[in-house]
Amino acid sequence: MARATPPLPLHEIEVPVPTGLSPFAIGTFDEIGSFTRARFPHRHDFYEILHLTGGGGVHVVDFEPYPIEPNSLYVLAPGQVHFWQDTELIRGRVLVFAEEFLLAHPGGLLPAPGGSPLLRLTGDQIPLVDGILDDIAHEYRTREPGYATMLQAHLHILLVQVQRLRRTHPDTPTTSTLVWRFTRLATKHALTERSVTAYADRLGITAGHLTDLVRAAMGTTPGAVIRAALALEAKRLLAQTDLSVAQIAHRLTFDDPSYFGRFFKRETGESPGDFRREIREKYQITRDR
Repeated sequence: MARATPPLPLHEIEVPVPTGLSPFAIGTFDEIGSFTRARFPHRHDFYEILHLTGGGGVHVVDFEPYPIEPNSLYVLAPGQVHFWQDTELIRGRVLVFAEEFLLAHPGGLLPAPGGSPLLRLTGDQIPLVDGILDDIAHEYRTREPGYATMLQAHLHILLVQVQRLRRTHPDTPTTSTLVWRFTRLATKHALTERSVTAYADRLGITAGHLTDLVRAAMGTTPGAVIRAALALEAKRLLAQTDLSVAQIAHRLTFDDPSYFGRFFKRETGESPGDFRREIREKYQITRDR
């Protein structure tokens, strides 16, 4: 099967970074740049942690609306589409980094696709996260000897704490390292690889073992995860581009546009045309960017 052309452009980190430091930056919304408050759907090629301390409106992530509230923490993975709607005076900090900046073996610390990107902080969680971000900002600003290593360590601590805080929420399932790796692979390769066995082979386990792990961690099947990743990319293309349904089917490596239409309706409950019309009306998405 031919490799598909990347369907949507990714925005790269544009803020200045110190010489010799892998892509990494922390600052206010104003300091990091205009895309931090973009009102049109877009996505990045890096991880983004948003710590909101004030403002109003709605933050839309992969077409799910999240009302803006103080003490909200978002962890966004590369490729996720997000934008802001009806916002006012958004305040807080933005942390952006590439995966290679992490310490070795991040395991399941990075967000698995398909889960909620939002963590509402309460009580003692607020000063805990504030303190870690303060430490990161201080190291980034002062750049004392060894600051890159300190930044990596503080980032690792932040992600561990986020995972711990998520476990305090009863509806948040834990994700094993193998399941996290599978969901990451499915997100990257669902356009060209849809075999559960192929993903299991990449992970060095059997398809049956992968199925058991995914069921235990996510309450679903590997096949459903792959289909969900494909349907989500279809939603992104329908919402953000002016490609025809047939062109989108081709981008997603469907040989038959009619089959793609049936697949999309089975996965989402509506036709591609209906989804495009409704999502554009709801979020006032008018043209390709």
